[in-house]
Amino acid sequence: MTRQGFSFLVCADPELLKDRVDELLEGQGFAVRTFWGDEDLPDRFWQTLTVPSMMGPPNAVVLRRAQDQNDEFWTRMGPLLAMARPSVWPMFCLEGEWKSGKSNVPKTVSKGRYWAAAQKRGWIWEHPGLSRATIGQELDRFAARHGLTYAHGVKKILAESLPLSTIALRNELEKILLLAGPEKSIQPEHLAALDAEEAFDLFAFLRSLQTPVGRQKAWDRLLNDPAMAGGDMVFPVSSLMLREARQLWQLLHGEDGKVQLYPSLKTEKKRLAQRLGPARIGRFWDIVLQADTDIKTGRLKPAQAMENLVKEAQRLW
Repeated sequence: MTRQGFSFLVCADPELLKDRVDELLEGQGFAVRTFWGDEDLPDRFWQTLTVPSMMGPPNAVVLRRAQDQNDEFWTRMGPLLAMARPSVWPMFCLEGEWKSGKSNVPKTVSKGRYWAAAQKRGWIWEHPGLSRATIGQELDRFAARHGLTYAHGVKKILAESLPLSTIALRNELEKILLLAGPEKSIQPEHLAALDAEEAFDLFAFLRSLQTPVGRQKAWDRLLNDPAMAGGDMVFPVSSLMLREARQLWQLLHGEDGKVQLYPSLKTEKKRLAQRLGPARIGRFWDIVLQADTDIKTGRLKPAQAMENLVKEAQRLW
């Protein structure tokens, strides 16, 4: 793949972003240096971005959640992107949630000269994430990667039932792959792996925290479910929690038209939003950010952060 001067990667799905970075860098010899835009950037970010690598490989400077940086950052970035530097490849991951099928790129970015230059050169990659309409493509890629085939009707069942988070979807497919064995053919009986672990419905999980019996079941699942107890689900759950919080906030403030749900479920969530109120709904963002920070700084392991996430959600209820 042709070396780009810099890249904008626009997608809300972290796993798809990772795939794209790997695809761009394949065979290029770059070392990946990842930083996070929802934190204060360390001096090392600017050093890596501006100082050529003299002894080691060239650096691909990947800034995750770049959409959280302020106008001052993008103004400072402009002159740096104007320079041709073979030893540095800046990559900006814009991970804001898409709206009505359109990417949500900050105006400071989309109105900048560097964005226009990237458009002209084809240095912008945009992906809306998985949907029921496109999940079949991911199933085809997984099958091609592992030399699999799907028995009649199996692919349709998977496309209708698997989660729309790429990492969660791939985890489910890995379970089925083990059952398929050397035959490399996914049969209907292999779908039992999906039934063995109930799909994670965050709203139902949070709603269960409202009663003593429900809280006990929630904690039992947290402690006994391998994916939950091991911390593997902390980032998908964090993402789902923010989506729930956003929906509750919209319903609380009369933006019902922006929330696409069945009428009965929308009514139920609206009642819940009114009961929680703006202060408690707003706290969801705080507890998710805290879990994210605890993991990235190494203060807590993912499993511990997941436990704290559930405890704080329980307090909100």
